Amino acid sequence: MFRSACVSTLLALAACVCTVADGAQPLAEDQVRGAEFLDGLSVPAPGELFAAFGKIGKPDWAAFFRKQPPAPHTSRPLIALNLGTRIADGFLAAEAQDRQQVKNISMEIKVLAKSLGLEQEFMARSNSIADFADNRRWDALDEELDAVQSELAAAMTARSDAELVTLMSLGCWLRSVDIAAALLATEYTPEGAKVLRLPAVADFFATRLDALPAKIKTLPAIAEIRRRLPALGATLSLPAATPASAETVAGIHDLTAAMIRIISAPEK
Repeated sequence: MFRSACVSTLLALAACVCTVADGAQPLAEDQVRGAEFLDGLSVPAPGELFAAFGKIGKPDWAAFFRKQPPAPHTSRPLIALNLGTRIADGFLAAEAQDRQQVKNISMEIKVLAKSLGLEQEFMARSNSIADFADNRRWDALDEELDAVQSELAAAMTARSDAELVTLMSLGCWLRSVDIAAALLATEYTPEGAKVLRLPAVADFFATRLDALPAKIKTLPAIAEIRRRLPALGATLSLPAATPASAETVAGIHDLTAAMIRIISAPEK
């Protein structure tokens, strides 16, 4: 059902970017070699997760837009987490086919990327995103957002910021699950509950967070996410023959929404 994330690098994700606007070039293999993503774990991109729900019904995706988060953080790990959540919001805006929302989120991604010293890596993609939104090329926009995450991750890795790749990917995944759970909590179906079954992903991220340097993993926001991830993993890993109940889905949404609030809250 889902296009798999790459086995041990971002190469497979980069290779999936089939449509590239003028000025934005696909990643070369040497740009992404060694940039670990999900180490063989198959994870749907946000756009694929949302599209799966679109095959079940006709979601009102615009109902799950959120207000622009508070002013950008100064802590690079928290900036990376927020960057990931806004990339997921970009996929949501594309699924809702809302041109202005796509552009607004693209500007927010640009601000966050600039805060990490990655503005140049995002510039060409930013122009492409606006062009695709104006021309209602929604499938191409999904691919462009895939490319944004891939290129930013490759740039982080090249700068020896691999921990930021983990945090950006985690933020993106948490926000996409948050959106999917919010939808399913509103319009529950057993079929949707099967889509939301994502075993092993939370455990993977929990292991990655445990391996981060102490100065990062002990940041209050990240420490709190580490504390909550096991409960989320348990609810997303129910047996395939036993789809999550409406009550369980509501619990998933509560967990993810709380973590998104932690990520976006102003630093103390």
